[in-house]
Parts: sequence; C-alpha cells; structure tokens
Amino acid sequence: MNKTLEQIIKSREDISDYLFHFTKGKSGFNTLFKVLSDGQLKDMNNNGYLCFTEAPLTSLYNMFQIFERYEEPLYAQYGIGIKKEMLYKCGARPVIYGTCDDFKLLPEDLKWRFEEYIPNIKDYTWLREWRLKQKMYVLCKEDIIVITKRKSDKLCLMKDTGEPFDFDGDIDDGELHGEVTGEFMRIYKMVSLEEIRDICFLSKSVLDKLLSNQTFGETETVSLGGF
Repeated sequence: MNKTLEQIIKSREDISDYLFHFTKGKSGFNTLFKVLSDGQLKDMNNNGYLCFTEAPLTSLYNMFQIFERYEEPLYAQYGIGIKKEMLYKCGARPVIYGTCDDFKLLPEDLKWRFEEYIPNIKDYTWLREWRLKQKMYVLCKEDIIVITKRKSDKLCLMKDTGEPFDFDGDIDDGELHGEVTGEFMRIYKMVSLEEIRDICFLSKSVLDKLLSNQTFGETETVSLGGF
C-alpha cells in the first residue's frame, strides 16, 4: 500500500478495515454463541451467499438503538468482524445497487451481487453490503473480533480458569458490603457496543488499541457483582 493511500484510509472514520456479520432477532446472543461454537458462518436462508456490512463499527451504535424498538430486530447487537482483506481474497465483493434494467445487463455470474435500489422507496444502500458467494465460512478465532451488546456479555464468551472466586468485603453502617471477582481466560478479541457508547466516539485508532491489548489465553479478573 502506498503511503498516501494508507494515510487516507487511517484518516477516514467511514472506511472500515473489517466486514461485519450481525445476527438477527431477539435471540441474537444465542445465535452468536452457536456460530462461535460451530466455528462457522452459514447461509441459513439459502441465498447462495453470506452477507456482511462495510459500515464501521464505530458508527453503528445509534443505528442499533433504532432496531431495539422492534420485538424482532432486523439486526441484533451481536456479531462477528472479519478483516475485509481476508474476505476479499475469498471472493467477497461489494453489492451492486441499481435498477431492474441494470440487473438485466449483468452477466449471470455477477447477478448474485445485485440489490435493487429505488430512491426513497427501496433503499438498502445504508447497509453498505458485501457478499461472499459461499454457503459457509470457517472462522479462525485469531482472525475475528466478536461484537456484543453489553460488556457483561463478554464474560459468557470467556473460559472459567477454575480458580476459586475471591470474596472481598468490609462492614459499613453495620452491613457487609463487598465484591466477588473471578479469573477468566480470553478466547476471542471482543468489543461491546456499550463500550462504544461510553466512549461516545470510538475512533478506529482507539478501537485498534483496545483490540491490540487483548491476548489470546490471557486471564482477566472479572467482577461478578457485589453482595
């Protein structure tokens, strides 16, 4: 990559290094858990391809707040990010938005990439969709990031080291107050939309720093609540 292009990409918060695949519906976390357990993304709707969004993770928090209003949200706040470069090498390509007449002009081997666009009537351009013409994609935990709704969700995706929980407390106003902590091992690099909200604006550089400080197999002391 030449230096000018590298500087442009780093300066543009609307350009993502990742493509994201989010789960759907109110059982989004359960779906994410199954995807991680299986180690695969699957074409559950038999579309003939897998769908991703190029929209940067750092700009998605407000969009998900709109989806939260629905009982069965179009996209849930749980998903997986994969480096765009890796998916591109596997054949992933941006969706081609256009009219039905445009569709007829496309050769057969490109029609899987097409999505109809009618301004103000049928508009999915906000998805910035990419598609991978495969029914299944094998995940490598070293090459993905996991997105959750809450920081506490990440604990469910970590491994209990088996070390005894630590109970620490003291007496205040005649009552015992304390905190329980435990040791858990990291399996995935993860970030929650709650963290993005708390930071207000999580830039790409801050996100990269947050992820670079996470090491597979490291243990982390996690608060399990007070008593």
